[in-house]
Amino acid sequence: MKTLARSVVALLFAATLARADWVLVQKSVTDGKEKEVTTKIKGEQARVDMGTQMSVIVGEQGMVMLMHAQKVMMKMDLATMKTAMEMAGKASAVLDKQPAAKPVATGEKDKVGQWDTEIFTWEGQMGKGRFWVAKDFPKHAEISAISDKLGQVVGKSMAGLAPQASDFDGMVVKSEVTMMGKKVSSSLVSAKEEDVDPKEFAPPDGYNEMKMPMLQGAGKP
Repeated sequence: MKTLARSVVALLFAATLARADWVLVQKSVTDGKEKEVTTKIKGEQARVDMGTQMSVIVGEQGMVMLMHAQKVMMKMDLATMKTAMEMAGKASAVLDKQPAAKPVATGEKDKVGQWDTEIFTWEGQMGKGRFWVAKDFPKHAEISAISDKLGQVVGKSMAGLAPQASDFDGMVVKSEVTMMGKKVSSSLVSAKEEDVDPKEFAPPDGYNEMKMPMLQGAGKP
């Protein structure tokens, strides 16, 4: 269950989307363990490869999680995703009753790679974080608009777990977030407009579908 929740959060933080095809590479560190996270975008579909162990594909129909070592996939439509999050103790009714927290400018500035950034802090019901925002990042407004649309596809309550891209007047090129007991830091390595093969968003051959164990008994009194 925690794997699902963290995968959704990873998507919300990593999915900086645009109308064109994009490939973004980030370095992510969780509990001291570093991995490369690659986000591939085509239209309103996104695929996030978290190291070599797991990938998550999301679109208007829902989400597919791929566990590569086991050659197993789990498919979740939007209703299933909402139920899974509720059963993890993150019921949408709780999150929806309170307004989503907004990031706050600290007035601090920093250099991250080639980018001049401003630092923001954020604290929500499920976590807190610091964000380094590059206001002169090319096409950041377009990227933010599609990122937020993906968040709405994933679900209003799930999108409330993290700041919306449009909350920042720029591109988040570095972040440090603590959520669900885990501290995750990430930094943008590269962001390129390049063609992405539509096959990237289809489950690969040879993977067996596994039902979500935490959904057994869902809907029963």
